[in-house]
Amino acid sequence: MLLTPFYTSILTDAEYGVTDLIMQTGNVLIPIVSLGVTNAILRFGLEKGTDNKCVFTTGLAVILLGEILLAAFYPLLREVGLMGDYAVLLLLYVLMSNLHSLFGTMAQAMGKVRIYAVSDIVCTVLLVAFNVLLLSVFRMGIEGYILSNVIADALAAVFLLFVLRLWNCFNPASIRREVVRNMLRYCLPLIPATVCSWIINISDRYFISYMLGADVSGLYAVANKISTIMLTLSGIFTSAWQLSAMEGRPKAERERFFSNVYSVYEAASLIGAAVLIAGSRLIMRFLAAPDYFSAWHYAPILTLGTALGCLGSFFASVYMVEKRSAATFVTTAAGAVINLAGNALLIPVWGAMGAAVATFGSYVIIFAARAVHSRSLLQVRINLPRFLAAMAVLVWECFLTESMLVWQSVLCCAVIALLYAKPILKAAHSGLAEIFSRRGS
Repeated sequence: MLLTPFYTSILTDAEYGVTDLIMQTGNVLIPIVSLGVTNAILRFGLEKGTDNKCVFTTGLAVILLGEILLAAFYPLLREVGLMGDYAVLLLLYVLMSNLHSLFGTMAQAMGKVRIYAVSDIVCTVLLVAFNVLLLSVFRMGIEGYILSNVIADALAAVFLLFVLRLWNCFNPASIRREVVRNMLRYCLPLIPATVCSWIINISDRYFISYMLGADVSGLYAVANKISTIMLTLSGIFTSAWQLSAMEGRPKAERERFFSNVYSVYEAASLIGAAVLIAGSRLIMRFLAAPDYFSAWHYAPILTLGTALGCLGSFFASVYMVEKRSAATFVTTAAGAVINLAGNALLIPVWGAMGAAVATFGSYVIIFAARAVHSRSLLQVRINLPRFLAAMAVLVWECFLTESMLVWQSVLCCAVIALLYAKPILKAAHSGLAEIFSRRGS
């Protein structure tokens, strides 16, 4: 995300739009090729008594077989419009991303969280270095952008391979049919769920490219970069949260724990959204080249949608703990249907803003469905009046920001902060109490 000014200064609107479509196509192929097996590795690898050799070997076999099948479709990929010239790089991107994800997930399953975090830092540093080298020095354009991601993922995977000595976990004889069956039963419903999630996040860019042109798609892709700030922070939280969520607790204690964490997560998500919405014009000035500045118009509603998407992902952790991955698929599919219908109906009327509204609507559906349905599994408390009041303020803030009423938008941030002052102060007090208790010990 921080490299966006660099990308937009080198790539044209159309080139950035094509690059974004290629990368996002790779992102939807990644879970399909791997059968989403990394989800099962984390879920089953964290269970006591699980044979990590069986889990790792199964995951590696699934990924390699899937890549072989994808390679068989190479002639077809060569015929797919804008992506034909980059089919080989697309195959490499999917393979290296899956291997990096597999090794990283094993690090988490083995309790090597620090090594996992270091590998992410290594990958980011490598990505920046190769982007500068291939785009700025060698001027490789779209090819350089994709190749930078391939090399960064590959070297990060090699780092994890050697630090964790993962070859010791590879043992075909350790594979057990029952474990493999349970893993596939858990992860297979997550494949269509991931595809549906991709539809929500990416289909609007295909609609925009087809209806409005690749240059508008490039602007819309840049607008999404502001909401990427939230996704990045949410991803860090989720990595730690999943490990805590899996700890064995009595149901009553688990409900209390989930409720307390959710109240703080909701507060952080909505306060963060308010700040990003108010600052979207200023952020865009630093985030992208001048030719892309008009992308800020789409950022507020996309940011609000992303905040709801983050909250919806929290309830997906309930499904993970209860091994109800089918519920993740059903709720995501509902959002995908709304998104496709919204894109088809609203883009011809409102242009790219129609796509942003459709994305927001899909996240509303997913959040509402999961918040209601998950209560049948785990009673997570939600302060509904406060949440609805906050959403009303945030929607109004989007209108104020579009009207360039800066101080009124800042006032909305203050209102959201006041609404969530109690959970934030409670979380801060608990954190300080824990620190002082540790010092005292």
